[in-house]
Amino acid sequence: MLHNNSYEHILSRACNQPQFLEPTYAATFFGALALRSGVNQLVDVNGNVLNQDQLVEMASSYGSSRERDRPYQVVDGLAILPVSGTLLHKYGYVQPRSGATGYDGIVSRLHDAMGDPDVKAVMLDFDSPGGEAAGCFDCADQIRKYRDIKPIYGLCYDTMCSAAMALGSACTERWITRSGKAGSVGVLVAHTSYEKQLDDVGVDITLIHSGEFKVDGNPYQKLPKEVQGRIKSRLDKSRDEFAQLVSDGISISKSAVLDTEAQVFTGQEAIDIGFADKLVNGQEAVPLLLDVIKSNNSIGVSMSTDKNPPETAKTGADSQLTQSDLDAAKAEGAKMERERIGAILNSDEAKSRITMATHLALSTSMSSDEALGLLKVSAKEGGQADDSAKGDSIGAALDAAMSDEEQPDLDTSGDADELSDTEKEEQALLAAHDKVFGK
Repeated sequence: MLHNNSYEHILSRACNQPQFLEPTYAATFFGALALRSGVNQLVDVNGNVLNQDQLVEMASSYGSSRERDRPYQVVDGLAILPVSGTLLHKYGYVQPRSGATGYDGIVSRLHDAMGDPDVKAVMLDFDSPGGEAAGCFDCADQIRKYRDIKPIYGLCYDTMCSAAMALGSACTERWITRSGKAGSVGVLVAHTSYEKQLDDVGVDITLIHSGEFKVDGNPYQKLPKEVQGRIKSRLDKSRDEFAQLVSDGISISKSAVLDTEAQVFTGQEAIDIGFADKLVNGQEAVPLLLDVIKSNNSIGVSMSTDKNPPETAKTGADSQLTQSDLDAAKAEGAKMERERIGAILNSDEAKSRITMATHLALSTSMSSDEALGLLKVSAKEGGQADDSAKGDSIGAALDAAMSDEEQPDLDTSGDADELSDTEKEEQALLAAHDKVFGK
């Protein structure tokens, strides 16, 4: 059997050794390995000879896809990330597992969602009573950074308390079910003393230590009042920081958060206190959020709760759009698109990420704020291009992108006073284009 030397180590471990593999996958695995090792054919356990074309087909059947690689579900542009059970620091698992969710897993999944072109918004589906203080605030800070790139909605279905409330406060908005529970902005430490039990069984433990506070809170003696006071002081400081984090996230005063005294609020009560924004049926939350994504307010801003449309809006039978209206709307749309592209490609972030910036500007519908946010957290490309090289790259990319589009025939000749309203709009459009890209 001929194979590449680079695969000798893998082959030595895969061949002539016991493996715990499901039979169908085993054939696929060895088929893919055979291709990469330069093997032209493979004989399976039934004596069937598989040629190279069949090996290619078999290997591709188990090839990775974006759907398989995603650590979250995507529904019509909405990434759904469950946050359930106890929240743990450095848990090591991307997905919730065994009744717990890791802060590291939440950040990892959000990072993937921010760079996923198919994701327009994210839902953190909370059902957690909280967890470890360690890692919580760092995770909340990351959520706040990511919400500036794409909207992140927190759904309390049905528990978002303590550490989970800290994470929920960092979201763009918080939705809660009628039975959902939110709040518990407080900190606790449980101390267990075995002193009396040890006395009863005749065990005497002596703690030899250096440093006055080294054995504070040990379980072998009743908690002294002075130690309890020091622990309480640290808890008060942590609670104050917790309240400030929630206050910063949901825009209510820190004193108002502290005044809740770590109470838990249900449904509408949580909305009244400011811990949630909208009451929803848990089964209808995803369809409702999909409507938000599709609306004009879906990207980069919170959903408007104003039920009365502006008086100037034209709706229903009163809507009478003329050709002039359509032309004006088309011109304004083209102007906004050119300004979006220019803001991305002419940004400081694009200077060392030209390839990615060009893709975001010309091949996606990301807003300029979203694109710049993603560029900031992305790795720089090989070398930093100078302004002339950047201009050449942008110009070439724009020419290529525009070559397939039908361009308007704009006639802007004549004095300004003689131009029609449409021609003035056309001149304004050209001026905007020149301002962004140069003549």
